[in-house]
Amino acid sequence: MTEQTLAPWDGALYAANTGHHRVYDAPFLDPLPLRPTDTVLDLGCGSGDLTAIVAGCVPDGTVTGVDPQPSLLAEARRAARPNQRFVQGSVQMLGALFPEAQQLDVVMSRAVLHWVPLRDHPGVLSEVHRLLRPGGWYRAEFGAAGNIPAVLRLLDDVSSGLGGPTCPWTFADAGTYLELVEQAGFDLTPGFIRMTPQRRGFSRESLRGWFRSQVVQAYTTAMGDLGGRAFTGEVEARFDELARWDGTFDQTFVRMDVLAQRPV
Repeated sequence: MTEQTLAPWDGALYAANTGHHRVYDAPFLDPLPLRPTDTVLDLGCGSGDLTAIVAGCVPDGTVTGVDPQPSLLAEARRAARPNQRFVQGSVQMLGALFPEAQQLDVVMSRAVLHWVPLRDHPGVLSEVHRLLRPGGWYRAEFGAAGNIPAVLRLLDDVSSGLGGPTCPWTFADAGTYLELVEQAGFDLTPGFIRMTPQRRGFSRESLRGWFRSQVVQAYTTAMGDLGGRAFTGEVEARFDELARWDGTFDQTFVRMDVLAQRPV
């Protein structure tokens, strides 16, 4: 889901652990004025769960999913509707993947852009603006400042002890992202940029599934095989530290929530 060189993702494992995202599909889609004939681009489509839902909302349109991970695209194709297609590549490659002028109605991205270094966001936003038709919509949601605080403390503590990275994601604040979106030429008058805190429900086992399927890669890529195994083992040995005061393994997520329009 990023231009970084990440270890190959396990598409089936990822697809089995997306339930914490699906709980919030309606708040993501409800503000987006999808029409049955819309042409949609999904940046970082992953295993395609949400992509297929959106394709069902535009039965006379098309939805193109983009992701750099072959195993995720294989899962997405298995779940796809007839009006879908897929392109392999990262969001930083939009200029190369879609060099011709586009007239897209919607470009969307969910739970992806925190994997993209902040220095690359202006280029991604510029390409999204180019691909949209005048009046087209950009809809994005991704990790923001304050995201997964308890998990992040544990991961950073273990990683730093092994000489690995700390917070390898981009968790920006709303003010910073407001500047980037406006500089790219988007109009926020009919939309918004907001940071939304969420309590996401997990059991100990589902939290481990989330960690193994869509978290660990951010750290282990820079550690090598031996360091990566040590990191994973130590984190899982300390998983009880992630229990909340109420005894659950629910976690606090904070999401950057963006709806912007290319001016008419």
